[in-house]
Amino acid sequence: MDMRGMEPIFKGSYDVIVIGGGIAGVAASVSAARAGASSLLIEKSCNLGGLATGGLISWYEPLCDGEGTQMIYGIAEELIRLSVKYGFENLPKCWDGDGKNAPRNQRYSTFYSPGVFSAALDGYVLENGVDLRFDTLTTYPVMEGTLCKGVVCESINGREYFQAKVVIDATGDASLMHRAGVPTVSGKNFMTYIAHYCDMELAEQLCKDSDFSAFRKWMNTGSDMFGKGHPEGMDLLTGITAEEITAYMTEGKKSLIQRISQKDKHSFDIMTIPTMPQLRTIRRIVGACDFNAIDGETYPDAIGDCGDFRPDGTGKHYQIPFGALYNENFPNLLAAGRIISSPQGDGWEVARVIPTCALTGEAAGKAAAVCIQKNCRITDLTEQDIKKIRIPNKM
Repeated sequence: MDMRGMEPIFKGSYDVIVIGGGIAGVAASVSAARAGASSLLIEKSCNLGGLATGGLISWYEPLCDGEGTQMIYGIAEELIRLSVKYGFENLPKCWDGDGKNAPRNQRYSTFYSPGVFSAALDGYVLENGVDLRFDTLTTYPVMEGTLCKGVVCESINGREYFQAKVVIDATGDASLMHRAGVPTVSGKNFMTYIAHYCDMELAEQLCKDSDFSAFRKWMNTGSDMFGKGHPEGMDLLTGITAEEITAYMTEGKKSLIQRISQKDKHSFDIMTIPTMPQLRTIRRIVGACDFNAIDGETYPDAIGDCGDFRPDGTGKHYQIPFGALYNENFPNLLAAGRIISSPQGDGWEVARVIPTCALTGEAAGKAAAVCIQKNCRITDLTEQDIKKIRIPNKM
């Protein structure tokens, strides 16, 4: 058997390599670079943003608690501003200042154009000194015991190897961590398929009010986040196999066609369909400790605070422990985004949304840079180090 091309080509060495160019990966790579670490961001598609862009979940969830208090600052706030810098928005004007006494229905959140936001993210990453690789699938970590020495990737160039001192998994499915041997847990998901559409009624309304934030509508042909609309007889989905993802995407498009076949084909258009499965909780790590989203609970190793995007979450305040970003047996692997150690339920629901992904990504990037500066393991970081990593409540 001819096995030419099987040996990877060495492509370079970095302080920090981030796998996955969603919001968490963008935040992780930028924060590591800002802290002085050479940083490479590897994305398997050709666009940044993940579920927030290619997944069409284009609502930037609140940075506040719903009672006038901003919970998340840092890169999460930079990104909400970037999401609407070049495109439409419905960001409440009360948040142009400090948001004090903002009405309950005026949360620090906005709808945005996923295409515009994705295009803007390239410049944001590159301008912050991050090296970027598109159309490159990271297949395996290169392990020396429980130490990750780098990653093997596949691209149009063939098989390649990148060396790293610290690797951050921001894949959304913990595939790198899982292949490295980190204990992981699979989630359970309802079948959701959201496309964006417009029709004549929306076009007429746009001509009246010029509000593009209301022109692009979501068409969900599957379940809502509570399971209403999940196909009868269909098992809940994990999304951890190619076969299941293929079935998910084909079933989603089938349900979309069934929905629009009932319409006058000259009366509407599907503006775009998702380029990735819109699964909420695929797989997460088992960390040194869990983020459970318990209102008012504090941690000595807290990396930041967040609120709750859900209607019944108004006024809730959560802290995220640094221990949720790593497993103590793997000295240079960090998790960011919806794969942090957060059991199914409130923790995983809060961890998976844009602001929290940005927060955990920023903290992971900072932590990686500190480990490199001190030449130490993740578990060797001190209380003072964690204070440097923490995303402040107030800028």
